[in-house]
Parts: sequence; C-alpha cells; structure tokens
Amino acid sequence: MRIALVHNPTAGGGHDVDDLVRLLTDAGHEVRHRSSKGDWKSLLQDWGDLVVAAGGDGTVRKVALAAADHGMPFGVLPVGTANNIGKTLGMLGDARELVDGWSANPPPKRRLDLGEVSGPSGTQRFVESMGGGPVAELIGRGEEIEEDAKLLGRETDRALHLLAELLREAAPFPWRITAGGEDLSREYLAVEVLNIRFVGPNVPLAPDADPSDGLLDVVVVGKEDREPILTYLENRLNLASGSMPPLRTIRASQVQVVAPAGARLHVDDSAWPSDDAPADPIRLEVRCLPGAVALLG
Repeated sequence: MRIALVHNPTAGGGHDVDDLVRLLTDAGHEVRHRSSKGDWKSLLQDWGDLVVAAGGDGTVRKVALAAADHGMPFGVLPVGTANNIGKTLGMLGDARELVDGWSANPPPKRRLDLGEVSGPSGTQRFVESMGGGPVAELIGRGEEIEEDAKLLGRETDRALHLLAELLREAAPFPWRITAGGEDLSREYLAVEVLNIRFVGPNVPLAPDADPSDGLLDVVVVGKEDREPILTYLENRLNLASGSMPPLRTIRASQVQVVAPAGARLHVDDSAWPSDDAPADPIRLEVRCLPGAVALLG
C-alpha cells in the first residue's frame, strides 16, 4: 500500500520520522512523508492509497478533515500528549499490530463521523467537540500550559490544574438548547457537544460516546456538577486516577443552540468563532456528518 504520512515532529516530545517510516516500510508499505508544519496537503493531491496522521489530536484532526475532503482512507498513529481521538478509537498498544493490519486484504475499515457547527460567522467541522465554558477557557490559555514556568508538572498535569481552577471560578450562563427533541435550556457552567469520549487533558465527559453511531453526545454541566468534577480532577492530579461523575447526556444527530453572551466558545482545540467571548447571544446549528471519514484500523 502507498501511504502518505503526515507527522508532527514535536508531538509527544518529538518522534524521529525515520522510525515512523521504518515502521511502515517494514510492514511492506511504500511511504512518502511530510511534516504537519509544512506543505503536507500536496501529498493528497496525486499520491497514496492511504493518508496516515502521526501526531497528537491537532494533527489527527486536520488530516482527518483533509482525508474526508479528498475521499481518501485515513489511518492514525497517535503519538501526541493527550491522544483523545486515538484513545476513543482504541488505537493504543503495539503500533506494529495496527500497521500490519493495514496490509490485510481487505484491510479492516470503519466509518468515522464528523461534527459540523454553523452560525453567523460560517461553518466549521470538528472531530472531537465544540462547546463553551471552562474547556473553551482552557484552550484560550494553551500557551500558559505549554510555557508558563509557574505551573509545575507535565503538560497534562498543568492542564488539569488550570482546568480545575477555571471550573472553580466558572459562572453559570443561560443556554438555550434543543437536542433529540428535548429542551435542555437552563443555566450551565459548561456545554459540550462531543463526537468522541474525551476533552482537554483526557477528561471523559462522554465515556460512552461512539464516533461511528451517527449521533453526537450533548453533555451539560450544571452548578450541582461543579464539586463532583473538581473531586475527579483533584484525584487525577494527586492519585493519577479518578472516577468521572455521571453527567446529563443526550444523544442527537442535530442540536440547536443559542450560546449566551459572555461564554467563550471553541471548536476542537481552537477558539471559535473568535478568540473573544461573544458580546451577544449566538444561534448555532450543530449536526453529525455520519461516516464522513473512511478509517482503517
């Protein structure tokens, strides 16, 4: 199989692309590669039977969207820090077994859903989630997590610490939400519409989410959920494990949202529609795009 490999050279502390290429060629594949920091999309124009993303969630997201645009089968080598997408897809363990599976005739294939959110500023697709509240605030402070020497520990620990701080200080906002024919409108600390199980530093907001079921998981976080989630985050920090409290979740293929003024929003790992919280309420339409990506593995 001809593989177009897109790798992030800094993901997970850095991986030697020669090792990744050797992993693929030892399984009998022909490989061309580009860094995700450069002109990698040219690989998808006229070469390859499969495009593979080797990196963290940001790399996986943008390569998955490009694969959907080009109608190309897509594979994942999750070598980042959080690997929320790879963990949801069960792509952990021995990379050689995963790569060897791509050589099967036919290779194991499944369809991966995408999400899409539309509003006054345009339309954006997502692989992980979109929403508003502390997760969006955390994304807006990403540079602080990566660079601020005042926050100790690994990057995941720093993100957990900051998320706990943001949740502790979060004020409830009035959200108007209709999902699956149910009116969920009320004040919330956070609202997330997820295609996968995790957000941020491996926080399992939707532990039963299935990115191949044609449905999105709408998770709402009320004031009554603040302390249970804080306990979970503190256990993650201090004990390296914890049990996420159950949160109200509705599965739906389409969701209507009026996001409140002052609530910062995100799509996947980027602020959306801008870096600032909206000054006025925003009406959004969120829908699932079933089976938009052909996934190998």
